[in-house]
Amino acid sequence: MFGRRICFLFATASYLIGAVLCGAAQSMVMLIVARALCGLGIGAFDTLMKIVVADYIPVRYIGMYQSMLGISWGLGYVVGALVGGVAAENTGWRSVFWMALGFCVVALGLIFIAIEGHCSIYSENIGHVDFFGIILWCAGVVCLVLALSWGGTTYPWKSAVIIALLCVAGVLLILFAVYEQRLAKDPIVPRGIFANRSTVLILIAAFCYGGCFQSLMTYVPLYLSVIRQESAMASNLELLCLVLLACIFNVLTGLLIVKTGTYTWATRSSLCILVIACGLLQLLNVDSSRGLIVGLMVVTGIGSGGMINSEIITAQASVSIEHVPAMVAFMTFCDQVGGITGITAQGSILSNTLSSKLHAMQLPGVTPELVRQSSAYLWSLPEPTQSVVKDVYMQAVKMSFWGSFAFAAAGLLATLGLKAYVMREDMNNVNTATSTLNEKENGSDENGVVVDENPSSVIRETHRKD
Repeated sequence: MFGRRICFLFATASYLIGAVLCGAAQSMVMLIVARALCGLGIGAFDTLMKIVVADYIPVRYIGMYQSMLGISWGLGYVVGALVGGVAAENTGWRSVFWMALGFCVVALGLIFIAIEGHCSIYSENIGHVDFFGIILWCAGVVCLVLALSWGGTTYPWKSAVIIALLCVAGVLLILFAVYEQRLAKDPIVPRGIFANRSTVLILIAAFCYGGCFQSLMTYVPLYLSVIRQESAMASNLELLCLVLLACIFNVLTGLLIVKTGTYTWATRSSLCILVIACGLLQLLNVDSSRGLIVGLMVVTGIGSGGMINSEIITAQASVSIEHVPAMVAFMTFCDQVGGITGITAQGSILSNTLSSKLHAMQLPGVTPELVRQSSAYLWSLPEPTQSVVKDVYMQAVKMSFWGSFAFAAAGLLATLGLKAYVMREDMNNVNTATSTLNEKENGSDENGVVVDENPSSVIRETHRKD
């Protein structure tokens, strides 16, 4: 609608302004608003990178290029975590945001060089934006997240506030679905995306993967820093094992998909490994050895890395080529919303478990609410009270890990229903859809083209190389 370049510029500018405001924040409210602006830029940039790759590369070979994006993400995480950890410990947390400004300036220059197109916004283009659909979706998600975040902590689950938020969220999300499918002139999600079950299932899997992975990236560091009292540098080095293995298996998965021409095995096996990894996290304790922690991070990284590449390939292979940008954007959005939901839900599990157990124990001199809110308060408790509270905290963290296990298991179940489609090897036929690999089930025409069992799909002639 507006072109790729202006969207990239908007995303980068949003992050740049947000980083400046974060560095200059004088209150928690200002910091939260600024971080939200940074999140807007990061989310848009992540989606746009995948869309631009899909613009030029057929899905048959896209694994190699998605691997390159994965490597850049891994390098950025490694460098950012190490440099940011050192900067935060020595010069203060504000310096982390000031350092981001230089990278943003470089990114702006590269966007003008690499992304073709002119920047223009016309009133007729703005008229095609589905503002009502956006409002319905965002309002529904916000109500759901607030209910999950406040339930059991700020308000009881049976309180009128939580019940009202859940009801409003359900109504708004149902209205969004009905409006997008029946009334919207230019829907956010094109109706053709849901022409087959694989698109729905991979969106569910992406949501569940986001809920699992993002929550692990939130509560594993909490375990390392709060319960084990490790420094930012030490915890980042342990998480580095997860990130490095995720990068390696992101690349390997992409190359294997290109080599074999199939992808469903990668999606299923990655989530299967992630389910196992989340279950193995129950082995962690307050005094677990560093070797055990690193080993668990390795297993988690293997499952996470394989899913990063395979989910985007599955999404693109399941729709016709004209729907690829919308599918990529919506899948990334589901991934991010899943992350928000997972972090919020598991944070609620952790807080409720910790609070209920500490209240039941009635330890003298211990305020349960302060234990969750302040790690300094936990560390200031005298022995043996501190050890007892740490054990309770560990039990609460393990309960949150079961939430990650549930998300990964639900995603794995969703992928069991995926169909295997022949992946496009060219970008020429823009009005065609993918065809299924199951020739025995669906049959072929006289040209050897495999016919999809879904009558709403259009037949594509493919030249699959064995």
